[in-house]
Amino acid sequence: MRASIRTRLLIAFLAVALGAAAALSAFFLTELEDYGLRKLEERLHNESLIVSAMVAGQLRATGADGLSSRSATTIAEELAAAGDHIASRIRVLDADGTALIDSAGGDGVGVGYAETPEIARALRGEHGAATRISEDGRVMLYIANPIVVGDRIAGVSYTSATTFSVRTLLRDYRTRLLAALGLFALATLVLTELLARWFSAPLRTLARSAIAFASGDHSVRVRPRGSSEVQSVADAFNAMADEVQTALAELKDEETRKSRFVSDVSHELRTPLTAIRGAAETLLDGDVPEEDARQFLSTIVRESERLGRLANDLLTLQRIEGATGELPISRVDLVETARFAVEGLAPLLDSRGVDVAFEGSAPLVLGDRDRLQQVFANLLDNASRMTPEGGTVTLGFSAEDGTSVASVTDQGPGISEEDAARVFDRFYRAQPSRDRTTGGAGLGLAIVAAIVKSHGGTITAAPAAGGGSVFTLRLPALSDG
Repeated sequence: MRASIRTRLLIAFLAVALGAAAALSAFFLTELEDYGLRKLEERLHNESLIVSAMVAGQLRATGADGLSSRSATTIAEELAAAGDHIASRIRVLDADGTALIDSAGGDGVGVGYAETPEIARALRGEHGAATRISEDGRVMLYIANPIVVGDRIAGVSYTSATTFSVRTLLRDYRTRLLAALGLFALATLVLTELLARWFSAPLRTLARSAIAFASGDHSVRVRPRGSSEVQSVADAFNAMADEVQTALAELKDEETRKSRFVSDVSHELRTPLTAIRGAAETLLDGDVPEEDARQFLSTIVRESERLGRLANDLLTLQRIEGATGELPISRVDLVETARFAVEGLAPLLDSRGVDVAFEGSAPLVLGDRDRLQQVFANLLDNASRMTPEGGTVTLGFSAEDGTSVASVTDQGPGISEEDAARVFDRFYRAQPSRDRTTGGAGLGLAIVAAIVKSHGGTITAAPAAGGGSVFTLRLPALSDG
C-alpha cells in the first residue's frame, strides 16, 4: 500500500529532526570533551611544574646529586599532606624513568616508564603529553615535565587524570539518554503530526475535489490556499475543471444539435418520400386515367427534385462546417459580388416581379468570392420571396468600426423577434414561409450563417424600420480598402 503524503511528511520530518538532534548532540559533546581535555591538560601541566619545582628545590637544598629513597620519602610525605587539594595522580620518576613515588599507592613504585613516549620526551628535557583511552572507555591524559637541577635532569614529574568522554557518557547515562531520546522522539512525532496535518490539509482538500470531479460533480472548485506550489496546483485544477466543464457543455450541445439535426432530416425526408411512394403505388395499381397518371408522375418528379435540392444543401452545409483547411481567399468587393448574385438570379427576380436597388459602398474584405456570392444569392432569394410583386429589395453597404457592412432589406410582412433569433437554425422556417411548396427545406439561411462564420463575420436578422425584414452582414474590412 502506498504511503500517504502525511505519512511521508511524518517520516521525513522525524528523520530530519532525529538526524539533526544526533548531529547537534555529537557536535556539542565533542566540543565539551575537547574543552574538558584542554582544561585538564592545563591543570595537570601546572601541577607537574609545581612538583618539578618542589623536588628540584629540595635536591638543591640538600645538595643531593639525584633522587634517593630518603629524599623520595620526604617528597611523598609532602605530597600526601597536599593530597586533599590534588585530584590527579602524581608520580615522581628518577633519571632512569623508574617510579620512586606514586600518589595512587605503593603498587606503582618501582614501575619503569622510560619507554612511554611522554616520559621519553621529558627525559630529553622536553615537555611530554599524551592522551589514551582506558579499558573502561575513559579518556586518560598524561603530562610529564623534567626535574632539572643545575644543568642536568634529575628525574621526571609525571601527572595523569581521567576526563569526560562521549563513550563514558553513553555508558554511564545510557538509561537517561534512552529516556530523553524517547521523549524527544515522542515530542517530534506529535509536532510532526500537527505540522503534517497543517501542510497536507490543502492537498487533502484538492484530492477530495479531484475525486468528486472524477465522480461527475463538475461544478466542484478548490479555493487556493497553503504554499505557493499548492496554490499553483489548485489554480491549475480550477482551470482544468473550467475547461472540462466547458468542453462537456459544448459536447452536450453538439450532441443535442446532432440529435435535432437527424430528427429534422428525417422529418424533411418523410414528406417527399411519402408523396413519391403514394404516387408510385397508385400507378402500380393500374387502371389510372392518363391525365391522373401524368399528375402522379409530375408529383414524383417534383418531390425527387426537392430531395435532390435537400441533399445538395446538406452536402454544402457539411462542406462548409466541416472544412479544416484555409479558405481560398482573395480581395473581395462586396458590392461587385452582390451584383453578380443579382445577375445570376435575374430570371427568378423577373418572374417574381421584384426589383433590386443598391445603396452606399463598403470596404474590401478578404474571403472566398464564390461563397460570399452564394450568401448574397440566398439572401436575395429569401428576400424576393417575401417581397410582394412590384416591390423592391434594397442592398445597402457601409463601413462600421473596422468592418464592412452589407444589408438586404425586403418589403415583406416583417420578422418577429422569436423568428429573428432562430431563423439561421437548420430546417427552421419563419412564418409565413413555413409552407414547403413556397419555401425551401430551411437550410438556406443556415448555409449563409456557416459561410459568414467561416469568414470571421456575423449576420443578424431584425424587423426593418419601414416594414419588412433586414438581414445585416458584417465582415472584417481590409485597412487599405
